[in-house]
Amino acid sequence: MNNRIKLYIQRLNLQHAMFSQIEHEDTIVAIVYKITLPSGEELVLKICTRPAHYFCEFYFLKYFAGILPVPRIIDAVVPEAGLHGAILMDYLPGTLLKISDLTENLVFEAGSLLATIHSNKTAGYGDLTHPHDISNHPAVPFTRKFEEGINECSQHLTSALLKQSRSYYDAHIDHLTSVDGPCMTHRDFRPGNVIVNEDKIMGIIDWAGARGGFAEEDFCPLEFGEWSVNRNIRQSFLNGYSSIRPVPDYHNVMPLLRLSRAIATIGFTVKSGTWNTRDASLYQRNRAFLDEFLIKPF
Repeated sequence: MNNRIKLYIQRLNLQHAMFSQIEHEDTIVAIVYKITLPSGEELVLKICTRPAHYFCEFYFLKYFAGILPVPRIIDAVVPEAGLHGAILMDYLPGTLLKISDLTENLVFEAGSLLATIHSNKTAGYGDLTHPHDISNHPAVPFTRKFEEGINECSQHLTSALLKQSRSYYDAHIDHLTSVDGPCMTHRDFRPGNVIVNEDKIMGIIDWAGARGGFAEEDFCPLEFGEWSVNRNIRQSFLNGYSSIRPVPDYHNVMPLLRLSRAIATIGFTVKSGTWNTRDASLYQRNRAFLDEFLIKPF
């Protein structure tokens, strides 16, 4: 066990606990351990390698406690020089939801939970843990993230592809003037971040990227087939959502959102140096989309 883990053990009083790392394709940024106490009680330790992710995760888990099925925070280690922030939380019984396990009842429930998230209005758009960065216009944080991705890709993508990406952005950014917000958004609401047990949703996890945003953002996974391409499944998701609040008209803004997500994902894998190793399939999917998307006239 490395010295860094030993620090968490001391800070969180876990000297007699057993640690087993949870590894799956979705643990790209965070480091996650299943903790078993001598009493047999099971917990989860999530180590956030970026301070912003720690503060967002902590904020939203606290906010939605008692409102949504989210893990209860037991203890935490605030990030400091030389030590990543970490959250000790309840271990929720069940498994990560897979497309092959989807039922109409499950996705109806998932849609209603997403609508519940969006029913929480915010003062503006951006990182809610930094109020001074909140904007009253959705294009401000959206542009900031887009430019970050473009910069990360600048030495990797061709100048022609970068120019086409920026041209599409410039031509369509005005679509954000009529979005459904500001409200709380998860920004990665997909089966891989939902825990289920016996056809019941037990938890919504991974709030590190959540923020004050617009509802359309959270429909990207649905439109990209991550909630199945089956028409009945998709409709059940939308029915669940509309049982709580109206479904936003997200189709016009969706291509711009898809472009931004592809740029951000490619930029992340390039910055991390994992684009041709650990995250090669993730990189290739988004690069293929970008190559195909930008050859179309707009």
